[in-house]
Amino acid sequence: MQELSCTWVPGTTDLVRLKVAGHTVEMTATRVTRLFGQKALHDLYLKGSAKLKVDARQIALLG
Repeated sequence: MQELSCTWVPGTTDLVRLKVAGHTVEMTATRVTRLFGQKALHDLYLKGSAKLKVDARQIALLG
């Protein structure tokens, strides 16, 4: 398991920046919800950032 860090892309309301294992990916909040569930966005909306534990299969879905 690795830690995935999620933050909003500055100046946007629907793009999320994901960082894991030295890689950065940006995608829509809708896609993040589909891949990681609603809990992924819960902290993002409330705190502006979120940390998730992800496995290799989930990381592969980011590409």
